[in-house]
Amino acid sequence: MPYEPLYPVGGILTMTQTKKPVIGITTVQTKLQQPVVLVNQSYVNLVSALGGLPVLLTQDPEVVACLDGLVMIGGQDSDPALYTSHAQVVYEDVPGKGQRYRRPLDYAPNRQRDDFEIALYQAAKAKKIPILGICRGLQLINIAEGGTLHEELPESKVFHEAGDDGWAQGHFVKIDPNSKTYQLMQTEHYAMSSRHHQGIDRLGKNLRASAWAEDGLIEMFEWAGDDQWVFGVQGHIEQTRQNYPLYDRLVAEFMVRASS
Repeated sequence: MPYEPLYPVGGILTMTQTKKPVIGITTVQTKLQQPVVLVNQSYVNLVSALGGLPVLLTQDPEVVACLDGLVMIGGQDSDPALYTSHAQVVYEDVPGKGQRYRRPLDYAPNRQRDDFEIALYQAAKAKKIPILGICRGLQLINIAEGGTLHEELPESKVFHEAGDDGWAQGHFVKIDPNSKTYQLMQTEHYAMSSRHHQGIDRLGKNLRASAWAEDGLIEMFEWAGDDQWVFGVQGHIEQTRQNYPLYDRLVAEFMVRASS
């Protein structure tokens, strides 16, 4: 059966219920002068702007019992031991973003975070609440579904990483016209802005690729069946709402599903 969005394409999202959907947002656990939990404000703004009540998640997957939806955000690399026995990237004290196979310490995996977020994802699936993965979130969902990553993306003319000045260039994506993603965005050709040196290699079970970069890298996926609402986006759609507004349709659909 064709996918039929609950959110009217081209419409304006309005939350008519008195209670906003509670949306859990994963966080980055790191250490500055002392251990801290961080999240980019743009994720919080995205959830708030489209009618949700953002809640930051830190350490206990049982919190899913209180959630209506889950957003899995970007951050450091995932532990390669989760998908390969031949880890190649070395993390060390190098400037900026480093280079292929030599990455800075703030890219280094945090296995505790990985395990927590995979547990969150599985609990959210069991509860059948909508799940949206952005950047690392897309990659971790793929790992949780048995897929693998490129530890370093293959050489390409497409700029997936930010430049040395920190500027993230946009690139084009092709959207499958037979996908749920197309039903939401109503276009086969769009653009995306991303900053990543890893990406999907083998797609996980239950997932269906729905958009690709010009070099063939998977940029978006969706749940293959109708029993779950799971979408992943490689680009930072939370930071590019003015430049690429069609992604708001995806988030609006997420929010409607969280409210139903």
